[in-house]
Amino acid sequence: MRILRALHLLLISIFFILAQVVAQDQLPMHGPAAERIAQYKKLRLMEVVQMNEETSVRFFARYNKHEENIRAIGMQRNELIDQLQKLSKSNSNDAALENVIKDIGMSEEKVLEERTKFIKELRDILTLKQLSQFIVFERNFNKNLRELMRDVARDRWNRR
Repeated sequence: MRILRALHLLLISIFFILAQVVAQDQLPMHGPAAERIAQYKKLRLMEVVQMNEETSVRFFARYNKHEENIRAIGMQRNELIDQLQKLSKSNSNDAALENVIKDIGMSEEKVLEERTKFIKELRDILTLKQLSQFIVFERNFNKNLRELMRDVARDRWNRR
């Protein structure tokens, strides 16, 4: 019980740090706050999915690789969007804009392919029940994190 309480206090402090950053319109992609959230997420994931030590080692090896791949695709996509922004400001021709928009769409497809591949890879590590728990956890954790950050930012805005 003390461990859960300490984890909850840690999570709350992380959210306040993130809320401060969000209020400044700078969401960190790296750094200690993001690392703490990632660690908390991994702990909660192990609890919810009820993985043994061997399974968790295999799972997180693939999970970390998957996250790295998603991050790389996201960086490429952001570079393409920056390029699109420059092109649109410079009144480029439609063909140039169309090519960049097409590349952005392809990066979105890469994300979907990577996630599909990852889920398929997990089938030989997790049971179907564990896999379903993971998928639900992933959605709910990210949704709850966004909502909490939005609520804290709104509270800070209202206090001004």
